[in-house]
Amino acid sequence: MKNNTIQCESQKQRKGAFMVFSLFILIATAGFLSASVDLSVVSVTRVRMQNAADAAALAAAQEISIALGEITDSLGQGGDIGGGIQDANAYAQQQAKEVAQNVVALNGLYIDPDRDVEFGQRTIDDVTGEATITWGVTPFNAVKVTVRKTNPDKDAPDAKLDLFFAKMLDEDNVALEVEAIAFIDARDLVVVMDFSGSMNYDSLFRSDTISKLGQSAIETNLQDIWNDLGSPLYGNLSFQNDYITIPDNDSAPNFEVTWKSYSVDVNSNYPLKKVKLFFSGGGVQQFNLSNETSYTAAGTGGNSGRLIVKTLVQYKKDGYTQSSNIDFYNKKKLKRGLELTNVSYPYPGGSWNDFLDHCLYDGNLTNAGHERMFGMMNMVHYWMSREQSYSQTPELYKTRHYPFHAVKEGGSLLCNYLDNLDFGDHLGLVTYDTYHRAESVLVPDGWVTDSVDISADPVCDNYSAIDMLQRNKQSAHYYATTNIGGGLSEAIDLLEASGRYGAQKTILLMTDGNANTSDNGWQYPAGFSMNDLTDYNGDGVADYSTGNTHKMFTFAMVAKAKNADITVHTMSVGANADRDFMKAVAFAGDGIYVDVPGGSTIAEMETQMLEAFAKIAGNVPPPKLMNP
Repeated sequence: MKNNTIQCESQKQRKGAFMVFSLFILIATAGFLSASVDLSVVSVTRVRMQNAADAAALAAAQEISIALGEITDSLGQGGDIGGGIQDANAYAQQQAKEVAQNVVALNGLYIDPDRDVEFGQRTIDDVTGEATITWGVTPFNAVKVTVRKTNPDKDAPDAKLDLFFAKMLDEDNVALEVEAIAFIDARDLVVVMDFSGSMNYDSLFRSDTISKLGQSAIETNLQDIWNDLGSPLYGNLSFQNDYITIPDNDSAPNFEVTWKSYSVDVNSNYPLKKVKLFFSGGGVQQFNLSNETSYTAAGTGGNSGRLIVKTLVQYKKDGYTQSSNIDFYNKKKLKRGLELTNVSYPYPGGSWNDFLDHCLYDGNLTNAGHERMFGMMNMVHYWMSREQSYSQTPELYKTRHYPFHAVKEGGSLLCNYLDNLDFGDHLGLVTYDTYHRAESVLVPDGWVTDSVDISADPVCDNYSAIDMLQRNKQSAHYYATTNIGGGLSEAIDLLEASGRYGAQKTILLMTDGNANTSDNGWQYPAGFSMNDLTDYNGDGVADYSTGNTHKMFTFAMVAKAKNADITVHTMSVGANADRDFMKAVAFAGDGIYVDVPGGSTIAEMETQMLEAFAKIAGNVPPPKLMNP
């Protein structure tokens, strides 16, 4: 009985101890549960704050992109680039603050835009590739948004986070703070310029150019080119084209004949007896005279309106009848009439004889009614159409020939824009014609006086050097045909060799015509086809198709660019550009397409070109979030 009593009491003691132990377990469990709940609340709140900060920073940085895009039209109209970028930056700063505040508010949180939205400039070290941000330095390309719950005032919109169970430990709330940084990436941008022979077509008397611009505008432009060359004069040539007057000899002329193609004016120092005309294709007509000293002769009857190629003049001198003929297609006599016999031809390419042939036979001069006329206008036209390369007529790089000059003006605007933008963009220049090359060296040679050498770093922020390289070039600078794909290939190789880690690689491809040349041995990169590149609507079928080998080569190079994560923007220039082709290339290259139709005047075309380059310059990459 006693043992049983002892056993019962022992069991009661053990039960009591277990209850006490259980109480401690329950308290500890409740503590862990309360801590877990509070930690979960903190964690969820922090995530919500971070998401709001991320969204606000991206939206704020996007305002910088939008503001830059909106100033491009004014820059195309000749606006102040530096001032425009500063104005855009100031406007974007205010807009970014408002947008960030609204985005955070939509997430049920609060920021003080003047305190919690900061702006800075992000740069990439050219050697290490590391990015740094200097806050408060303009122009801004980075935005930091800080979302806080740190205010001890419980009624404040940014009050500390209330806790549920931690109050048992005298912890009523906790301070939370997160930040997000969004930035606009720097670009490695290579401009691929068309240097083919057609880049001066708007300065020639081509029928399509006359119909587009009008003959008077082309004549004015040719005079601008002549002025840019220093207004040179040779022999008795003036700028305006005129009929040629040829004396019968150099030393003591007896008479002279002014050739007007379908008539001749004869002026003699002695009485005229006879004028005989010889016509193109055969036929002769003679006019007998009675001692006149001047006479105008032209074909009559069946010879009316026929081209005169030679004339014979008979006159009476010192009691004797003498005669002499003037062959209007004889280069020696033409040079005598223009007083060019002892004048040296000014440039390495061409000759006076070739110039005379141009005046006599060129079909474009016929379009303008300047055939068989002579003057510096025709001389400039000759240089532009027959001797346009740098090796032939080197000083043409100084001149305003179109559309090439408009392209150069756009290139200068791009360099100036990037310099003022100061986002850390690097720029390179590739040119193409029959072949292609990266431009990096300019050597003074007697014609060009500037000097450039960026061969060690051809994609760089030395914008003035890039500008100088392109300003010292001319249409058909090297060769005449158009290898668009070759230009793309060169740019891709340049970006892969010189591009910086972290910079967005971009190509701007510009052309005024059609691809008519390609590299040998090209092929599509593995995994690409025309369907992949030009399927606009996603149905698996190419929406742009071509059997043109040179265009196919271009698309192959676009595929190569995509493999290298390079964006390709395109720009078409002038009335004869293949716009559908350039649109398709931009689509395939994930880029934008800009059209420069050319307008009805040279000034309008130049304005359009400036606007196009400004649009590309202002097309900064979309903002990114910086990894914490």
